[in-house]
This record gives sequence, structure tokens and C-alpha cells, in this order.
Amino acid sequence: MRWLSSSLLLALLAALTALFLRTNLGNVALFVPPYRVDVSLNLALLGLVLLLSAVYWAARVVQKMADFPEQVRLYRARREEIGGNRALIESVKNFLEGRFARAEKSARAAQSSSTTAGVAALIGARSAHRMQEYARRDEWLDVAEIDTDIETARLIASAEMLTEQRENDGALAAISRLQGEGRRHIHAMRIALNANLQSARWDEALKAVRLLEKRNALHPVLARKLRCSIHRALMTAQRGDAAALRALWQAVPEPERLPEVVNEAARLFNDTDTGLGSLAVEAIEAALRNAPSEWDESARDLLDQYARVQGVPARDQLERVEAWLTLAPPRSPIRAALLRAAGLICLREQLWGKSKAYLAESAGVDAHPSTWMALARLADAIGDEAESARYFKQAALEFAKPPSAPTEGLPLPRLA
Repeated sequence: MRWLSSSLLLALLAALTALFLRTNLGNVALFVPPYRVDVSLNLALLGLVLLLSAVYWAARVVQKMADFPEQVRLYRARREEIGGNRALIESVKNFLEGRFARAEKSARAAQSSSTTAGVAALIGARSAHRMQEYARRDEWLDVAEIDTDIETARLIASAEMLTEQRENDGALAAISRLQGEGRRHIHAMRIALNANLQSARWDEALKAVRLLEKRNALHPVLARKLRCSIHRALMTAQRGDAAALRALWQAVPEPERLPEVVNEAARLFNDTDTGLGSLAVEAIEAALRNAPSEWDESARDLLDQYARVQGVPARDQLERVEAWLTLAPPRSPIRAALLRAAGLICLREQLWGKSKAYLAESAGVDAHPSTWMALARLADAIGDEAESARYFKQAALEFAKPPSAPTEGLPLPRLA
């Protein structure tokens, strides 16, 4: 339809031009002394049109000739850009496939274009890092530093690779530089968290965990494990210093006083100073404020530490344990732990008969090795060597059994 409209328009224009030329009878006189040239008006108009067309096309030719060097330069730049993009795509593809040598080779080919040189240098640095060619990785990072548009990407990549190499000071320096320029980055916080964990900067690691959890950038389970591990490490570093332990515990927010943290704190309180006994009792009772039917396995460790507490009235402790016993489910590990705690408190107060009754009942509910150890200590205290040897043997056999799941000595969780 479009070509038909164009054809009709051209035909109409031709018809109008023919009518105009047919009715136009004027002449044009050109004086070029001593000559005079007379031509028709139609011929003069045709000559003028031809002259204008010739001038126009001559100007176009001159312009094309003047622009030819620039066109050649743009063509070469475009060709280099296309080649650089292809090499960059090939480099990323090989890197994701785990072919790091090929990825680095393609990254070198992508250096032909200035638009892809910076990103290709980062791919080359990561490829060299995966091959543990750290000197070559640093050379690639120096190349990437030339491109200021990828400064953030370069700092992030540098910090992440240095963290994997456990050069935590360098990684933290890169993160500090990034944050010093006012740029906040969730992934950078994760890298800083890993670096702080590896270098035992517990205070900074705890700040990073809280910030990441606030921004929903950490899984709740991982955040809980990290907080527990960090608090345990902080308190272990203050082992033997009663004043520092007290101040450190009082600085722990209430929501972060989880059973694992309370158990470690109570253990350190018991091992450091009897004057911290009231603080241990307060922490354990706060952690066990729910009904015994709602306690989990961590409550058994807390009860063992509760029985070890000194410097507080044993009668109050025993009454508290007996009150929990009335609410504990029958024939359950929690009830066995409560009976063992009551027996240990009585053993500490030299109430031999009552201690043996509680411990024997606990062994009947759950034959825990700690219960056999407590019975052996009780038999040794009253001078029954044969009974003590039998209980020690039973405890050794229970300790020799493989645990169902490891609960102690777990390493610090590390982010992927």
C-alpha cells in the first residue's frame, strides 16, 4: 500500500510539472559582454536544478573524504569492542565451567577493548586465584585498578579472595576503604564477618552478625550459632578474671542469652570464682524459666552446671530442683538430669543417703555416664572401694560408647 501511494504522488507531481512547463512561455536573457544568450525559462530552471544537484553531490563527496579517517578509526574501535565482548563472554563461560586457565587466556584477549578490559581483569584475577597463582592474581588486580568504573567490584573481589587466602588484614583494609567512601554493601559485610571470625576479632564479628541479621541477610539458625560461638569465645578469653567475666556477662543482651551461652558462662563462673555462684544461678534459672516439659537437651548441661555452683545456699538450690522434679515428665532424660543434679547437690553437702537415693533413681531412668561418675565419687567418699570401682568401670563403659551427635568442640561456623 505504501508503494502505491508513493507512485500516485510521483505521477501527480509529474503531471503538475508538465502542465507548468507547457504553459510557461517566458525567456531568460544572460548578458556576458559582448555576448547575449537567450534561453527559455524552462531550460533555465532545468539548468539551475542540475547545477544545485552537482554542487550538493560534490559537497557530499568532499565531506565523505574528510570523514574517512574518522570512519576508519570508529570501524577499528567497533571491531575491537566486538572482539573484546566475545572474549569476555568466553572468559566468563570458562570461569563458570571451572576452566580457569582458559578463562585467564580469554581475559587476556578481552584486554584489546577498553570497555571490557577492567571486567576481564577481574575475571583473570579470580581465575588465577583459583589456580593459587597469587602473584599473577595481584598483577590482574593492578590492571583492574586502572578502570575507575569498577572500583567497587575490584575491592569486593580483592577482599573476598584475600579472605579465602586467610590474609584477613588485607581483606579488612579493602572493606574499610570501601566503607570509607560511603558505600554500604551486604556482601562486603559477609566478607568482613568471615575475616573477623578467622582473625578472632570477636567484637567486630558480633557487630557484623547483628547488622546482617537486622537486614535479613543471615539465616536465623546460622545467626544463632554464630552469636553463641562468638559469646563463648569472648568469655573463654576472660577465663580466670572474675571482674571481666561479670562485666562481659552483664553486657550480653537478654535475647542473646541462649542456653548454649548460659552453659558456657556458668561453667566459667564455676571454674573462676565461687563469688560468681549467685550470677551463675541467676543465669541458669532465667534460661530454665519455662516448665520442664518444654526443656530441650541443652537443659541437661545447664542442670549439671547448676549442681556445681558454690557460694550459694545449697538448701535453696535443692528446693528449686525438687520443685522442678514435681513438674518433670516421668521416665525422661530431663527427669534423670534433675535427679542427678539433686544427688550432686546432696553429695556436695555430704548428705550421703539422700544423694545415693537421687543418683540411683537417676541411673534407673537414664544410665548417663555422669550419673555413674557421681555414684563412684559417693562410694569413694564413704569408703566403699569395691562399689566405687564398679561405678567407675560402668562410667568408663558409658563414656566409651560413640556419641549420637557431637555437641562439644564444634568449630566456629563459617559463611559460604
